[in-house]
Amino acid sequence: MTRLADDVRVRKESWGLLFYVRARHRVCFVRSGDWLYPRHFDGTWTLDGIVEDITRRTGTPAEIIERSLPGLTGHLAASRMISDEVR
Repeated sequence: MTRLADDVRVRKESWGLLFYVRARHRVCFVRSGDWLYPRHFDGTWTLDGIVEDITRRTGTPAEIIERSLPGLTGHLAASRMISDEVR
């Protein structure tokens, strides 16, 4: 399950998502368009579930999403914006 790391907030923008941590004065921009939504990081979604949701909503083939999504989430994990650990 993917969730926001402690003290991280996420906001939907027209171009994608804006992740921010006030305590660390850090921001991270994810140009995901309509693929990702803040709810995807609430701790209840798996990567497979996110892929299925994006495919259903956008009609994008799952193979394309499966190639792109790990890079997006990997960057967020490396930036300590998300965690795969369940609280």
